[in-house]
Amino acid sequence: MSDSRYALIMAGGQGTRFWPYSTEKKPKQFLDIVGGSSLIGQTYDRLKVFIPPENIFIIADRKYLDLTLEAIPELKEANYIIEPSPKNTAPCLILANIVLSGMDPEGTLLVVPADHYIPEKEKFSEEMKNAMDAADERVIVTSGVKPYIPHTGYGYIKFNSSGTINVGGTEFFNVEEFREKPSFDIAEQYVKAGNYFWNSGMFIYKLKFFKEFLEEYAPEYHDFYLELEKNFEEGAGFGDTFAKVIPESIDYVLMEKVKEVKMFGAGFTWNDVGAWLSVYELNEKDKSNNVNIEKNIIIDSENSLIYSTEEKPVAVIGLDNVAVINTENGILVSNMDKLQNVKDVVMELKNRKN
Repeated sequence: MSDSRYALIMAGGQGTRFWPYSTEKKPKQFLDIVGGSSLIGQTYDRLKVFIPPENIFIIADRKYLDLTLEAIPELKEANYIIEPSPKNTAPCLILANIVLSGMDPEGTLLVVPADHYIPEKEKFSEEMKNAMDAADERVIVTSGVKPYIPHTGYGYIKFNSSGTINVGGTEFFNVEEFREKPSFDIAEQYVKAGNYFWNSGMFIYKLKFFKEFLEEYAPEYHDFYLELEKNFEEGAGFGDTFAKVIPESIDYVLMEKVKEVKMFGAGFTWNDVGAWLSVYELNEKDKSNNVNIEKNIIIDSENSLIYSTEEKPVAVIGLDNVAVINTENGILVSNMDKLQNVKDVVMELKNRKN
């Protein structure tokens, strides 16, 4: 193809921390949680500003194909890469690399999750185009987000200014290491240090370099790559091979090991919409610091999130720092500080079915 820039939207997540709105049958990336349309639709729209639509691919389980085509009517089914089974992000990206390398071995790929909120399309487009240019230098490029609070729900990227390069007006720094989600005290230290940014989970690399990095830093997964690639070309044993791989994140398999990593500080607004707290953070507050989604009744309450998708009215009286979520799938009442634990509710519901 004349344009060797590609984008991959990872859309296989279950969105468990958005229960009861998000379910396995229709997870959060297909819902209008913030921004006025589905999160996956918003993701596609900002990518097509600078990536040809025919070069934008989505990877997920087969069961989400219809939901994807409903959310993105212009997407061609041929641009939907089917994961034989959910195996976390490392096997997911290996599969995508095999498929896309078969189309364009010299391609450069931008990988993004399907469920992030980034309202500034033009700024996103400008910086990602520069990042794709920077990825010509046999590096993996990632985007960091400057923290404004000591958030314990994000991983962090430690970087330094030595060897900084400038591409198209965007500065790219050397990454020293990736850090897992920290305790509050450690997160405070990161914010004060100034050279720790939130890990956005977006990556840019040339397809051929991704394979080389696997061989150097993750030989076990490189062996899986070669076996899967062979089966893909021969059209036999593909699913069986994929089923054997150990599920693992790309951060653990590769990003935490690779030395050739550059980071730029995102100039655009970013939120990973990871839990209900994100909805509270992203929406306008009333004079009592409440977020009221739809026509709920709030009396003598403050610092709370009241969210309903149902016609039946929801009324709260005398509450502080509480989330009340009302959908057709269930009702959630939680302290705002405990919203990350909603996934435990999903696990309990699964246990009850067994």
